[in-house]
Amino acid sequence: MRKVIKSFFIILLTLLLSGCTSVQKSIFEFGLFVERYRSDLDYKTVSVNGERYAYLERKGDGETIVLLHGFAANKDSWIRFVRYLHESYRVVVLDMPGHGDSRLDMSRSHNIEYIAASVAQIIDSLDIEKFHIAGNSFGGLVSTLYSLDSPDRIITLGLFDSAGVESPVKSEFYELLDKGDNPLVVKSEEEFDRLMRFNFNNEPFIPWPGRKVLARQFVQRSEFNQKMWNDLFENRRNENLNSRLAELKMPVFIIWGEKDRILHVSNTTIYKQNIPDSYVVVMKDCGHAPMLERPDEAAEHYSTFLKQLAAQ
Repeated sequence: MRKVIKSFFIILLTLLLSGCTSVQKSIFEFGLFVERYRSDLDYKTVSVNGERYAYLERKGDGETIVLLHGFAANKDSWIRFVRYLHESYRVVVLDMPGHGDSRLDMSRSHNIEYIAASVAQIIDSLDIEKFHIAGNSFGGLVSTLYSLDSPDRIITLGLFDSAGVESPVKSEFYELLDKGDNPLVVKSEEEFDRLMRFNFNNEPFIPWPGRKVLARQFVQRSEFNQKMWNDLFENRRNENLNSRLAELKMPVFIIWGEKDRILHVSNTTIYKQNIPDSYVVVMKDCGHAPMLERPDEAAEHYSTFLKQLAAQ
């Protein structure tokens, strides 16, 4: 038996040192399982119109919070953030169509109408009636559209470096887009490194082999992500929600990374000017995804907003 165990560890060590992708993926998935477990998040799926969608759920006896990720990201963007929310909240974190564990359907147009409608149907299928909704980047845009379409169901809207408005100052990302360069569509490990630099001011620690596994996932999805980007934004570059923000009558939480290179921090002035009932936080020395870069601090700001609202 000792010889068998010794042989097993020799084989395992050899695979690790050789960089075997399947072993690296297994280690990464186990680490992800542990991270979800530490946040009391259970992996679940739901079927909507014949499509299977994955989501994470933390049970709670109080109000429900629905969280949406950004473009080319997934539900796991919120794992550590959820850890710092009060245990009374029920938290539901969705994979949107074309993201995470959702099917990559090259034959279907993943435009904003389709994704927003699908998110609404997923929420309905989970019997969530009245709730808080929050989203990062593209997820913020979807959250805003849902709040405009179904205001009676929304307690509060949370926007984490949200897409959807025309910024007073063009970001570095949009300057690159004008030149035909999209850092969000990753085609190599080197481009993944650039994406990480774009997303974060100070990159969060990712244990080995997480970075390599994530880079491969982004590269493998590059063709679909390019198609999805075209579906979403090719005919919408001149459209924004600036003129509709005043329709948001629910309390709105807005948080932005001061050093966001994708969506400029000057976006916050548009929200403040157009939404009277808004709570704005700018996080110093932070990038595009506060809930990933500094989850404890971002969750503290969001929790303070919810507490103040509950005390009114």
